[in-house]
Amino acid sequence: MKMARLFVSQEQMDRWTSEGKVRLDDDLMTVPALGRSFRLRSAVLFTKVVDGGDQHALVGRVKSDHQLAEMNAEQYGASCIVGEVAYECVEGFLGTPDDAAGVGGSGLLTLQRPTT
Repeated sequence: MKMARLFVSQEQMDRWTSEGKVRLDDDLMTVPALGRSFRLRSAVLFTKVVDGGDQHALVGRVKSDHQLAEMNAEQYGASCIVGEVAYECVEGFLGTPDDAAGVGGSGLLTLQRPTT
């Protein structure tokens, strides 16, 4: 089973890094507890329309920096303008599995659970 890409917010990445749950080496995020690695690129998660309708159908979707450039989108921190539509976004990273073992599921849910 092929593992899907994942979005990790900057806030979540900071938390996982400070807790030692992930290692970063350039654009590679390694999750030692899972034996998995992900290639990262900057991305945003579109969360809501600030003004107007969602004519581009972006709310709830993730777009990489490359995709934003192709769309002629202008990103300013947690805001993004596509054409005449302004969106609120969450900054983060799009991760693509880099490991050869294509085991189903990313296992990242276990990183979010508090340890007892």
